[in-house]
Amino acid sequence: MYNQTHFTMNLYFKSSLVLLIAVFLFSCHSEPVELADHDWKVTDLSGSPASKSELAKLSLEFKDGKEIGGFAGCNNFRGGATYNQEQIQFSTLYTDNRSCKLEQLEQRFLSNLESSKQYSYYAGKLILQDESGNILVELEQL
Repeated sequence: MYNQTHFTMNLYFKSSLVLLIAVFLFSCHSEPVELADHDWKVTDLSGSPASKSELAKLSLEFKDGKEIGGFAGCNNFRGGATYNQEQIQFSTLYTDNRSCKLEQLEQRFLSNLESSKQYSYYAGKLILQDESGNILVELEQL
């Protein structure tokens, strides 16, 4: 009786462990996404108290040839980005020099883009993170 109970408990433990590992691996998985030729709108920006309607004005576009562009709040911006399946590196981003009431939001957005080192894509959201994994920018595909 002891051996059968021990065997059942051991089997239950091993099955639970395998299930737990599978759930962990799939929950950490980023869906593949082609960044080029897509437009993205910002849904969250770390370090910014901006409203959802202000954030929705911010955009990012990955173009062919590692070029990027978009709207940063006051100005259009442009620059470059190199990326592979998980890592991303933005070049210095350039804007026109118009000022407006969203200037601080623009500076935060551009700074967060330039600080991004990793990205993931899940459920229609592009998540840009720093090298420690802190979320800097969340975007939604248009």
